[in-house]
Amino acid sequence: MPDELIPFSESSFLLPGENLRDFEVVRQMMVDDIQPKTHVEWLWTLDLVDLSWEILRYRQLKKRILDAHRVVAIEAVLRRLNGEGMPPEAMPIVKLQARRAAAEWRDDPKVARDIETRLLRSAYDDIAINAEVFVQAKESFDMCDQLIQRAQSRRIAWRREISNRREFPGRVRRVISATDAL
Repeated sequence: MPDELIPFSESSFLLPGENLRDFEVVRQMMVDDIQPKTHVEWLWTLDLVDLSWEILRYRQLKKRILDAHRVVAIEAVLRRLNGEGMPPEAMPIVKLQARRAAAEWRDDPKVARDIETRLLRSAYDDIAINAEVFVQAKESFDMCDQLIQRAQSRRIAWRREISNRREFPGRVRRVISATDAL
């Protein structure tokens, strides 16, 4: 790596809980794969590293979102089960009980087993709960998918730019020159 770019090779946007060593592994994989030869290719490679790290971050975020919404899904299912046949005026109490039970499900393994057994008896297996999780997490999940898609599109464009520059070095320069002339 050119000495001038070393300060820019460290990720300045690692978030709390993210591991610098993991980032360095991703960076080294990208450098080994691309083997940048010019300063411009090094800059593009560093951009690719950051975009790849973003994508990995967003994938982890999706998993965390699903985990966080599992409690909300359990609450929604319990609210439906407990509210079945109840008069409308009883629904605030049903909601409160479902919220408390879901919190206990999250915090107490014994309570979690009891609730999961009840859910299974009511035909709510893991797949049904997962479906409810996706329903509850839809908005956040869609946001993560959009972030991943944008980062992947930018990453593909940078990778294509490096490939084009290597395959057609004169042509790429002419296009850049023609653009600069405008």
